[in-house]
Amino acid sequence: MNIQTPHVTDIPVIARVAEGTGVFTQDELRVVREMLDTYFHPGPDDDYEFVVYRNGTPDSLAGFACFGPTPLTDRVWDLYWICVDRVQQCAGIGSQLLKRVEDDLATRGARAIYLETSDSRAYQPARAFYERHGYERVAHLADFYAAGEGKVMYRKELQK
Repeated sequence: MNIQTPHVTDIPVIARVAEGTGVFTQDELRVVREMLDTYFHPGPDDDYEFVVYRNGTPDSLAGFACFGPTPLTDRVWDLYWICVDRVQQCAGIGSQLLKRVEDDLATRGARAIYLETSDSRAYQPARAFYERHGYERVAHLADFYAAGEGKVMYRKELQK
């Protein structure tokens, strides 16, 4: 299977994949690293999940997804990131990672997945990706991240 849980030795490669996309800010890259650290060294209330996509060999990490349960909800989860190495985008890796996350959450009885992304031009491919995969745009908050950069929220129902 190409999709698996990451190893602690994957941290720099995951960070490099995120940085290589060219859309993550330095603050976002810092948060990716912090969430990875939390994943590998969790506290009692930490419950992020990561999965990675490998192209056959252990050192050929091509993408990752990060998700976790939404606090104080009934079986709702947040999808934090799906990120694919820039050179390997549009090869179906993101779709495979998303399917893995959705299948995993369906087996856990999740009702829905929510995600948020920027409304900037740089994130148009991400918004189109989620819409192609059945995610419904449920909100748009103008000027959320910064003046002129809003937040778009998506939802996909998995079960009632």
